[in-house]
Amino acid sequence: MLFLKRIITVLALVYLLLMLLILFFPFVRSSTVGIFGIYSLPMEINLLLGFAWASVGIVGLLLVFENIDSGLLRRKVVQQEAKINELKAQLFDQRAPSTTPLAPATGSALSYPTAAQRSRSADAAPGPVPPVN
Repeated sequence: MLFLKRIITVLALVYLLLMLLILFFPFVRSSTVGIFGIYSLPMEINLLLGFAWASVGIVGLLLVFENIDSGLLRRKVVQQEAKINELKAQLFDQRAPSTTPLAPATGSALSYPTAAQRSRSADAAPGPVPPVN
C-alpha cells in the first residue's frame, strides 16, 4: 500500500510541475501542442481541458489512497492498543495477590462496639481533666 501511495504522490508532483510549465510559459504550451500537429487554438484548449480532467483523476486517486492508508493505520493502532491493554491486564493479574482474602470469611468486615462496651471503655479511661483556675 505504501508503495502505491508513493508512486501516486510522485506522479502527482511530476504532473503538477508539467502543468505549471504549460500554464505559465506560453512557448512550452505552443510547443506541446505543436507535437501533435499544426498549432491551433482549439488544440490548445483541448490540451488544457485534457490536463484538467487528468488533474481530477490524479487528485481523486490521491484521496482514495490516502483514505485507504489512514483507515488501515487506524485499524492497526486499535489492534496495538488492544494488545497493550491485554498485556497490562496480564501484568496486573500477576501482581495481584490471589491467596489473601480481602474480607474475613466469618462476620462482617467492620464491627462496631455495642453500648455496653462503650460504657465500659468510658468508665475505664476517663477523659482529660480541665485545669482549674
